[in-house]
Amino acid sequence: MSTLGVVHVTFSLIAIGAGAAVVMNAKGTRWHRTFGHIYATSMVGLIVTAFSIYDLTGSFSPFHVAAFLSAVTVAIGLTAVLGRRPKDSWIKSHAQWMSGSYIGLIAALAAESLTRFVMPRAAPLLEERALWSVFWGLVILASFGVIAVGWWLAKTRLPLTLRTVSGPKR
Repeated sequence: MSTLGVVHVTFSLIAIGAGAAVVMNAKGTRWHRTFGHIYATSMVGLIVTAFSIYDLTGSFSPFHVAAFLSAVTVAIGLTAVLGRRPKDSWIKSHAQWMSGSYIGLIAALAAESLTRFVMPRAAPLLEERALWSVFWGLVILASFGVIAVGWWLAKTRLPLTLRTVSGPKR
């Protein structure tokens, strides 16, 4: 793995851990903000490194589109909390966009893990064209599976969590 790949994986592991801490802890607390800062910073590093990796296809790919979407979710989530806008619903907006960011991160983890597990076993059995079909099929299956479950969890659990949050004290 290249140095860039190691940096990318390191940022991803930090983001996964910090994001899990944010999800599992009470919202609006010092710990929520601390782990949130770590999550946001590592996501910026992860996104920047993602735009620098072209090993798989040699050009711009669907993974770069996913990195762009990730950048959008993080940016909107951070803008809501930093600007306290929209005025009456910034907490909800922040929670929804950052949840979407974390769901996307876990979807990427699932796609990466599944392809790394299956592809080495499938490679000797398939011709190159079929191998690419299996690869993209696994990426789509893992990504959309996690996104569907994550969306359902966010839709059902996030409103319950937001009822207990009055917003950070400053």
